[in-house]
Amino acid sequence: MERHWAAVAFGDIRGFGAWTCRAATSKEVKEPFIYNFYQTMQFYVTNYLDAHFKYLGDGMMITKEFTTAQRKNGVLLDYLLSLRDITRRARKDVADCDYPRPDGFRLRIAGGDVYKLMVIDPNDPERKRLIPEYVEYTVNLAQRLLEVSPEIMALCTENIGEAVSRKRSSIKVRPLGTPSVYPHGVNREDVDGLRVLSF
Repeated sequence: MERHWAAVAFGDIRGFGAWTCRAATSKEVKEPFIYNFYQTMQFYVTNYLDAHFKYLGDGMMITKEFTTAQRKNGVLLDYLLSLRDITRRARKDVADCDYPRPDGFRLRIAGGDVYKLMVIDPNDPERKRLIPEYVEYTVNLAQRLLEVSPEIMALCTENIGEAVSRKRSSIKVRPLGTPSVYPHGVNREDVDGLRVLSF
């Protein structure tokens, strides 16, 4: 088990569960949308090889480890630009969906220490291949932030927002203000410090 600083992003289709249960959401609407969204996720997997990607039903978790020097020299910003790319593609998938459409796409990013464990890949029939798994508060935080102000497309923790603000970038950052909720198991300070990213 190793300890690293990482940026952890969770993204998902907003309102996906309710959308799939609507009478008006026919198979002819659902299947092309799901196919296109998975093509978007696979585009990320094949084009951004240095991040750990995990499929999560109607969403994903994307984790990237950073050294202190990388956080300062722009590599973190490159990671955020890759997240902007997948966010834009996912939003286009939603916009291109026939009626009725899901509510949208949302992304939440947290930065902090994580534990990296090498564990047996359950998809390996021989159960010999090892894959990385990340655990710690930062992972839980990023996931639970999906509950906060779901109508806002991209939110990040204060430390990620500050790192972006220090660099000249096309990504704009502003404080969230009053959050819609304080998710269970999340420190209030982390929610109060959230930043909105203009993706």
